[in-house]
Amino acid sequence: MPIKRHQPVVSIIGLGLIGGSLGLAIKQSNPRAKIVGFDSPAVMRRARNRKAIDAAASSLSDAVSRADIVFMCTPVESILELLPAISRFAQPRTIVTDVGSVKGVVHSRAKKYFASRGIFVGGHPMAGSEGSGIEHADPLLFQNAVYVLCPLRRKSNVQPLIALLKRIGARILVMDAREHDRVAAAISHLPQLLAVSLMNLAALKNKRNPAFLQLAAGGFRDMTRIASSPFPIWKDILKYNKSDVRQTLREMEMALRQFDKDLLEVSLSRMGKKFMSAKSYRDSIPKNSKGFLHPTHDIYVWVNDKPGVLAQITSALFDKRINISDIELVKIREGQGGTFRLSFETHDTAQKAIAVLRRKKIRVQ
Repeated sequence: MPIKRHQPVVSIIGLGLIGGSLGLAIKQSNPRAKIVGFDSPAVMRRARNRKAIDAAASSLSDAVSRADIVFMCTPVESILELLPAISRFAQPRTIVTDVGSVKGVVHSRAKKYFASRGIFVGGHPMAGSEGSGIEHADPLLFQNAVYVLCPLRRKSNVQPLIALLKRIGARILVMDAREHDRVAAAISHLPQLLAVSLMNLAALKNKRNPAFLQLAAGGFRDMTRIASSPFPIWKDILKYNKSDVRQTLREMEMALRQFDKDLLEVSLSRMGKKFMSAKSYRDSIPKNSKGFLHPTHDIYVWVNDKPGVLAQITSALFDKRINISDIELVKIREGQGGTFRLSFETHDTAQKAIAVLRRKKIRVQ
């Protein structure tokens, strides 16, 4: 008599962009997994219609008590509020993880409630989209994206979680929770504030001369793209990572003051060295991976493993006179399909390419 293999149960609390994308990605990579969702009834209905979940939990205890892995995909404030209840319902070997952009405060709270029940590991997927909600969920969202894990205890068995995330295409980076927050403050939270400030400065000047926004293209649009991020998402991040963000703001202020000094002293050679140094470090960032801020000119296309699919992609773009700057096969699964990274010179060109490919029923992010 054959041995019946365990059907893994994954519960997702919060079925927005990240939660819904996790459900779709896990189901695509492991059809045997049972995905249980918990959110408002209306959101759970939409998630089931999109096949992001297999079942809707009737309560938080129903979602957590039968799960092997629980993903908390809500804002940081809600994560902190949910931790006590989830710890009560979790089984001893249940892995509980979150997707919050701040890890230190979550770890501090989790230590209190997961001392003897369940296995908690902080998580932060470096992936996102300009869209939000279950309607914008995408199974390709985590392909080649860095996914930070911050285990609460070093000896905890988090291998099932790591294996699951690798199967959906994520690149795992294990680090300390406090170190995560320091890094995020410098390369994610600070850029957000700079983009907001730059956009508002240009808007203020535009009141006196409309040419400012009329000429705002190219580099300005690239630098300020994230200024469109909704504040409710950032409210918790700035609240709970205030200390590290303030420190990076002070360091940025010093760097800008040094530029001011260089200009005052006409020290062009000193400024030239900074430009060259910045270019060198910028060029060293891998072009085929997504991090805290992924390149806006890259898109990822998933195709079935059959002859002619690449020609279908390139022909569709050629017909619309859309030029591909670079193309790379990022990942392939024999007999199933693969993921291509397509690069374009501008963000607008990438968006046009996405529209063209989606009209051809080609799956693209």
